[in-house]
Order: sequence, then structure tokens, then C-alpha cells
Amino acid sequence: MYLGLVMMALCISYSYAGKNNTGTNIIPSNPSEEPIGCVCAVFLSGQFTKGSKEQPKGYPAFLHEHPDSLPCNTFGNKLCTSKCLEAIVKHLPNSPTILCASLDRDCHKERAYLFIKNCKDEWINTNLSAGREYCCKDGSPYKCN
Repeated sequence: MYLGLVMMALCISYSYAGKNNTGTNIIPSNPSEEPIGCVCAVFLSGQFTKGSKEQPKGYPAFLHEHPDSLPCNTFGNKLCTSKCLEAIVKHLPNSPTILCASLDRDCHKERAYLFIKNCKDEWINTNLSAGREYCCKDGSPYKCN
């Protein structure tokens, strides 16, 4: 049941994340760059190509920045993903309303996916989705046919 709730929560939030860094430190390899902390975002399936390394287009439907720095490696990315899930679960009951109100466009039968940024200023697709489709018109949800 918790996994189902977590997956549904993904539909209402988007996250920005950086690519994995094989190092274990929090400082980026280029000292002139400021490290990016854990950032969560939800993007709809129409904003990116599944399986592609290309960054999503447009603005996320949901954005959350986590205050703590995390390791710049695979473990840090997984920890960031977990913290993002914790942050969005509370929005699950109102996900269609929140998602549709935050979009700058209409959508039909699109799924919401969680993206993260951790350390680098690049989105990482976690491939986590609530599994439901969203339909929005003029900022309001409607039943998908």
C-alpha cells in the first residue's frame, strides 16, 4: 500500500536531479561550480522522451528543494529520491487538482514522473510514476476517456 501511495505521489511532483557522480564527496569536481542540493520535480510524459538522456522541456508541475546536501554518488541520488517521495506523499489526495493548476498547458492522458537533481544541475529521471494518467483543461482536471 505504501508503495502505491508513493507511486501516486510521484504524479503530483517533479524533481530536478544531476547525473551520478562516482565520487563520494559533496563538492563538485569543478570548484568554480556551486554544488546543487537535492531538488525534486514532477514532469509530465509529454515533456520528455522516455529512455532518452535529453533534459525535460518546460517547467515542472511540482518543484521541491531539500535543504540538506547529499553525497554526489548513486547512494546520494537514491537518498534524494527517497526524500522527494516523503515530501510529495502528503499531496497525493489532491494530485489532479495540484498538477493541473500548476501546468501552463492542457494535457490528455499524460503520466507524471519524478525527476531529481543532486549535485549537478541536470535532471535525472527516476522512472517513478504513480501509474495513472492525467487530463487537464484550462487548469482543471477532468476524467480521461
